[in-house]
Parts: sequence; structure tokens; C-alpha cells
Amino acid sequence: MEELPATALGVKVSDGVILSAERRLSYGGYVLSRSAKKVFKIDRFGIAGAGIIGDVQTLTRIMNIEIKYYELYNNRKIGVKAAAKLLSVILYQNKWMPYISELLFGGIDDQGPQLYILDPIGSLIEDSYAAVGSGARTAIGVLEAEYDPSLSVDKAKEIVTKAMKAAIERDVTSGDGIDILIIKKDNTEEEFIKLT
Repeated sequence: MEELPATALGVKVSDGVILSAERRLSYGGYVLSRSAKKVFKIDRFGIAGAGIIGDVQTLTRIMNIEIKYYELYNNRKIGVKAAAKLLSVILYQNKWMPYISELLFGGIDDQGPQLYILDPIGSLIEDSYAAVGSGARTAIGVLEAEYDPSLSVDKAKEIVTKAMKAAIERDVTSGDGIDILIIKKDNTEEEFIKLT
């Protein structure tokens, strides 16, 4: 399968999960937008993706509804792993006409911080850090060199930013700023880093 345009990163540390993506939306050699958001907050979870932005947005809306439905129907909060499996099932159900996206899904529950990687047909892999999309090869090198599970969220954010900047420098389909979603036990923060 061809690499999907864009770059998204995820890192799990002792006190949180960080998801990040850049803002460039390109088609072939043409830049369609410089302000395409690819990181989304879904309740206490987050999703970041590379690929067709409409597919990532649609999956985000579906997950928002499915998580709310699950919690109303079962009268309890859904866990991160259960929510990631739900997303995996949605992707697998559409395997004949797949959503063209590689996704990172993360959050925190009683089991602690968790990060999952999903491909277009629903493969579900839990990991401590990950990069997807066309800039993933460059970004993963930075993450592998500097990642430590005992890092604080603030230090992990610095590493994610460094990895994303490295990917943007080497990948023409990535660029135009970095969105970061920081998921902690008590709150979720969103930040945009403008690149000069």
C-alpha cells in the first residue's frame, strides 16, 4: 500500500498520551489547504490520522456518536481499549470500501494511558509510540532515539514536536504547523504550534 499523505504521531508516557499531526492537506503535488486539522478530541479520547481528511473526519464523528451511545446504553464509561476495538470493528466492517486512513487512538482510563495504531481495515496494535503517514519514517527515528516511558508529558511534548518538525523538513506532503492534543487523567489540552 502506498504511504498516505500527512504525518501523525502518538506517544504514551506515565501520566498521559500525546497525539499530534501537521496541518497541510495535499493532493499529489498540489497543496489544497494549509489549515486542515487532523487531530481530534473525542470525549476523553483523541484520534489523529493520515490519509483522506474526509475519512478521518467521518470516523471521528462516528466514534463520537458510538461512544456516547455505548455510555448511555451501558450506564458506564467506556474504556480506552474497548473504544479502540469499537473503532477497529467500524473499520473492518468497511473493508470492501475502506476509509483511506491510518489512525492513532489514545486516552486514559483506570488501566492508565493507552495508545493504539489502526490501519484502513481495522488492525489494532497497542504501542508506546507510533508514527503514521508519509512522514512516519523520519519521525519514528526521532521517537526511537529519544522516547522513554518515564518521561513527563511536557518532555514528551518536546520530543513529539521535534519529531514532527523533522518529518515536515523531509516530507513535502507535511507542513504548515503542528496540532498537539495532550490527554491527561484530569483534563485534555489542545495546542497549535505555528512554524516559521
